[in-house]
Amino acid sequence: MNKNNKWICFWVLVISILFLYCGNKIATSHSENILVQNRESELEDQVFAQVLKIDSVSPKQDDKTINIVKFTAKITNGKAKDLIVHATQYSYLNNATMPKVVSEKDNVVLSKLSSDNTTEWAFENYERIDQIIILCIIFIVLILLFGGKKGVSAILSLAFTCLSIFYVFVPFIMAGYNIYLSTIIICIFIIEVTFVLTSGINKKSLAAAIGCAGGVVFSGCIYCIMDETMKLTGFYNDESTRLTELFVNQPLNLRAIVFAMVTIGALGATMDVAMSISSSLDEISNSGNKVSRSSIIKSGLNIGKDIMGTMANTLILAYIGSSLVTVVIYSASNYPLLQLLNKEEIIIEFLQSLVGSLGMLLTIPFTTVISAILLTNIPKRHY
Repeated sequence: MNKNNKWICFWVLVISILFLYCGNKIATSHSENILVQNRESELEDQVFAQVLKIDSVSPKQDDKTINIVKFTAKITNGKAKDLIVHATQYSYLNNATMPKVVSEKDNVVLSKLSSDNTTEWAFENYERIDQIIILCIIFIVLILLFGGKKGVSAILSLAFTCLSIFYVFVPFIMAGYNIYLSTIIICIFIIEVTFVLTSGINKKSLAAAIGCAGGVVFSGCIYCIMDETMKLTGFYNDESTRLTELFVNQPLNLRAIVFAMVTIGALGATMDVAMSISSSLDEISNSGNKVSRSSIIKSGLNIGKDIMGTMANTLILAYIGSSLVTVVIYSASNYPLLQLLNKEEIIIEFLQSLVGSLGMLLTIPFTTVISAILLTNIPKRHY
């Protein structure tokens, strides 16, 4: 990466940080006025703690299938950090859906129950975030080991992608802003940051960005058409109903939420395909041999054919895996197959996988043509 590109990447980083900061400030300042009555205050009374010892285990008098576990724990976060408390867990016997009995040195979540000037602590769940942090660290270390400098760029782009979703996009939804427009802005931001950080400012990254944008736009248009023709409601699972209960003061457009799900889901596949094709064609054009524009297009389409099969399988299997529990539930209920496939929650999974696959398919020729235009120079005619 030359000096000019380094400065460009530096300013892209600066602008991206400003975008995240300002976007979050705008969204949160607006959401405080809209959703203040919808926030669940009981979460504020939950703390992380570590079990020091088990004090007693005894069956509940009126229900022998429940054991009452009394234990001593030390709070590990918040204002009450290092405070020693006594807590209670109700352990259900022979019930695999309930958490297991706590033991010493377990990291748990406790709920604070206050009434009549007395405070009690109850077991809520196990703390699992530590294990996720360990996996993230392993993931980052392996990327850095295998990728070197490119690995650093990959980590930065991944960090900006996650921050743009959780630090800007989600707050914008909660603030009541237009979800369609917010989705488009976030997708543009992710494309720009990812390709600039991973490949710099060059014809290869420009071709990949344009090809990716074309595939995502196509995916969004296809979904909007199918949304109208299928007359979707957006109420496709219990979480959708829960959203309507939370956003009482500011009704949420659930169809727009599904649009965001489909579009952002398609973005991941199209980015991968676009960069794979543009990078391959860039290597071909820089091989030292004179390559015609038609040869570049032919090579790009051949590369796309190889990518197509595995990437389509990846998308389909990912969405099938995410909806497998729902399919098993309905299948166990002897639901007729055609009626099962016609359920809106299953239809939306089909839409996600098929629209994402269609966007990926269009990305292949689109990126190929753009790459051929940018990576080959047509000699000027002299008259």
